[in-house]
Amino acid sequence: MVMPKDALTIFRAAEELDILVGGRIDKVTMPNADTVILLFHTKNGNHRLLLSCNPSLPRAHITTLSYKSPETATGTLMYFRKRLTGAVLTDIVKDKCERMISFEFSALDELRERVSYSLKVELTGKCANIVFVEQDGIIGNSLRRISAEADGKRAVFAGLEYHLPNPTGRIGVFDEDELKARVMQMSGMSTRAAVNKCVAGLALSTVDEVFFRLGIKDEDNPSPDAVDKFCEYAQSLYNCHASPAVVFDGNGKPVDYFVVPYQTIAGKVKRFSTLNEAMDEYYSALFQTADFNAYSKPLRAAVKNATAKNKKRLADATQKIAESEHADDDRILGDLITANIYRIKRGEHSVTVDNFYDDNGGQITIELDVTKNAQQNAAAHYKAYNKKKKAAVYAADALKQATDALDVLERISTELDICTEKTELDEVRAELISLGYIKPEKKRKKEKQIQSCPYAFDVEGATLLVGKNSAQNDRITKSAARTDIWLHVKSAHGCHAVLKTPSPTDSQLTRAAEICAYYSSVRSSQNVAVDYTLIKYVFTHGGGKVDYKEYKTLYVNPKQ
Repeated sequence: MVMPKDALTIFRAAEELDILVGGRIDKVTMPNADTVILLFHTKNGNHRLLLSCNPSLPRAHITTLSYKSPETATGTLMYFRKRLTGAVLTDIVKDKCERMISFEFSALDELRERVSYSLKVELTGKCANIVFVEQDGIIGNSLRRISAEADGKRAVFAGLEYHLPNPTGRIGVFDEDELKARVMQMSGMSTRAAVNKCVAGLALSTVDEVFFRLGIKDEDNPSPDAVDKFCEYAQSLYNCHASPAVVFDGNGKPVDYFVVPYQTIAGKVKRFSTLNEAMDEYYSALFQTADFNAYSKPLRAAVKNATAKNKKRLADATQKIAESEHADDDRILGDLITANIYRIKRGEHSVTVDNFYDDNGGQITIELDVTKNAQQNAAAHYKAYNKKKKAAVYAADALKQATDALDVLERISTELDICTEKTELDEVRAELISLGYIKPEKKRKKEKQIQSCPYAFDVEGATLLVGKNSAQNDRITKSAARTDIWLHVKSAHGCHAVLKTPSPTDSQLTRAAEICAYYSSVRSSQNVAVDYTLIKYVFTHGGGKVDYKEYKTLYVNPKQ
């Protein structure tokens, strides 16, 4: 993750929260132990302010999302409700170089006297916290409590005097002379590396972006002029016209949000009118991705376990087949012992006989079991021969079953990489249950199964449908018109694609083939072969399996 959630970004987002000043808190809720949501009633309408001290995702922004309230209010929630409900926000104090926001409130106490207090929101990563501070500077409560015994940490506990977080020793860009002096003391590193070690309030990605825009090369030694330019440009970011954006990677997963799009961060940029909207979209997409990954995790685990078992089964079967290749040796030894049974006496360790199976008429020495007579030794070799031959038959069947199972599991693994919706995962789950790789859930009230929808692309005026699992592949193939074009990667697992046009142009076919290749197991390859033919030449067998004929092949580079 890029993580530019620095003091600059927090400061710019907090500036937008000024619309809440003068507003009254109507409701307080805590969806989890480290998150507080305050519902403000302002002259501009109602707004939900989300404050979170989650060590991984500390944040403060206006949200439009709904969060489930706990069934039972905790002591901390009851305290915040008592002290904050009805309070009026009088001011928001921002810090340009520290990841902190202080919300100042005014309210009537139990004696109907006007009192003031603060909500200190410290968005400092693993030390993040939300602290309620009385007007006399004493801590009233906090979401995370830190005892005085915690080594090297500031104590945060009800009844103690509130102190700011421990200083980091870094210097902000507004203290130019001090920052310059500190950077110039750093030797053996570039200006960018030195600034990154000394500057406060700016993430590494922000420092990299500023140096990129200034054109200062990474190998340059620290210089006063470079530091001056850096400070001047960094200061301008606090006042420049914001163009809030969220960057998504090639798989549609959120990378991060920015005050302005960073030229050093690649991905698809989605712009917003406010930074708070961008933050809300980013965290919404992030949690949806996390929720989707958690939903697919047991399916991936089932596929992984089944793949490991079938690989072992395949190896065992291959070994047994290899052993059976020498089964005839036991039969020959049995025949030779039987032919020379009159020569062999009980207790002999071996016997040398003429090998009438040898075209050259040579001799062979046969090891004997001293506890058995000649007839029993011959019987033992015949028994070993029959055992290996029977094992070979069972092993050949097991080999085929394991090979077929691995092929299906590889296809399902590809589908899990392509799926983007829970309904699609439900269809994959149903297939895994039918194959016996996942135990069916306990019977519940039967719910109507919702069919998932395939991808739909516009290819120069023609619609291209792309299936993301075997159920979708079957549906789009069976429902297509006989004159539609069907596409699939050659000799690899992937989506079925249907181009809804009877007479596609060369450019339409090429684009459709590029998309088809992208949603396959060979998406990272180049010059991928994609077969295409008319739907009337495609014969479905269920489970995403088809036969097709009268096809042609295109070679393309996968492209979404």
